[in-house]
Amino acid sequence: MNKKERAADWIVAACRWLAKRSVRMKLLIELVATRLFVTWQMERRTARPPFTTAELAARTDEFNRASERYFAEQRDVGFLLGKPYSDTLNFARRMFDIGVLAHWLRLSPGEVTAELGAGTCWLSHFLNRFGCRTIAIDVSPTALRMGRELFERDPLTNWDLKPEFLPYDGHRIPLPDGHVDKIVIYDAFHHIPNQAEILREMARVLKAGGVVAMCEPGSGHGAAETSRHEADEWGVLENEFASEELERLALANGFDGVRVIPLALPPSIEIEPAAFRQFLLGYGLRHYWSLWCQALQSISYVVLYKGDFVPTTRRPQSARARIEIEPDRLTLAAGERATLPVRIHNTGDTRWLTEAPNTAGWTRLGAHLHAAAPGAPAIDYDWYRGLLPHDVRPGESVTVDVELPPIEQAGDYRAVFDVVAEGVLWFAQRNSPTAELHIEVRPGRAGAGWSADP
Repeated sequence: MNKKERAADWIVAACRWLAKRSVRMKLLIELVATRLFVTWQMERRTARPPFTTAELAARTDEFNRASERYFAEQRDVGFLLGKPYSDTLNFARRMFDIGVLAHWLRLSPGEVTAELGAGTCWLSHFLNRFGCRTIAIDVSPTALRMGRELFERDPLTNWDLKPEFLPYDGHRIPLPDGHVDKIVIYDAFHHIPNQAEILREMARVLKAGGVVAMCEPGSGHGAAETSRHEADEWGVLENEFASEELERLALANGFDGVRVIPLALPPSIEIEPAAFRQFLLGYGLRHYWSLWCQALQSISYVVLYKGDFVPTTRRPQSARARIEIEPDRLTLAAGERATLPVRIHNTGDTRWLTEAPNTAGWTRLGAHLHAAAPGAPAIDYDWYRGLLPHDVRPGESVTVDVELPPIEQAGDYRAVFDVVAEGVLWFAQRNSPTAELHIEVRPGRAGAGWSADP
């Protein structure tokens, strides 16, 4: 045994001795070992790109023709039209990927959503069923014809949304500037040879505040056996995907931010319920972390932002308001109407949409009518709705002149005011504070006037 081997054995023995005597030391040793293991994995998986940027750009049209040939000469058309259901080996993986992409796109029904590299458009069909106005874009006219057939096969396809199937030449996306809200790319960007040019086009057709979300294979993909087979048989580009290079290109071609989403569907680990608390305290961290890091290197979820993304009430993030009512007590005659100002402050991060009545996310001031007793159920949950004067951005305030509906029955009541994004949520569901108006209704004729209690 040489000196290096003896030193290594001594280090391992010392680590084991320390681990047996201290829980914290055991966790620290596991963390260091895991970091060394992951670093070794990353270096081992790093593959050299098969082409330079200049070589790729020069061969753009060649690769695009290969993509068309891939679909035009494909023998198993049923498999392509049946995806993701026909892809039985990767079905769970596809469902997970779709969930990640939809979540980070912050998708909402009604948005114009383009899928670049759509292939046979099965993902676009998912988004059509969700309610998006889809534009499937691909360099292969044959793939898009298959995609249209896929849409036509499903009787539940929403043709009212006017889905589009748009071939392009691999250089310019034939859409006007600022035409789409979101762009999704699934397992297609690494096939694009002229990435800088296409990123520029994507930024051009996106609206300000638009988002791109993509899912791409991780490092080592280009050297994998399946990739080599596809490249040899069809001539398609199976390039390496590197998020650092994507960030450099995106920021230089019209985007303002790039983020990697560290999510993965690692090989399953199963934990007995009795051991779960220990797992939460860090036991087994090394094994789980190493599996998770392997998975993170095999797949990449990346989000690109054009300008500042501001969530809206179609798909709110922090839906919060501060509601001010003065006076907060009224005395009315039965059947009498009253008007009072209510001040509303947007204290969240979400823009309140007001200009599209009767659509999901349309934002108004609402109130529930209760009996005065604390905890009494609502007498009329949708007692009041009031229009906001305009869209309300985070930090802004508006005043609504509330005309209260008449109450015919004498008694004591509570009107609980809240902001509502119609078809989405009441803000109180996200723990936003409400405001209460106490109303005393006295017997008597309507029109006798109303007063604030002293």
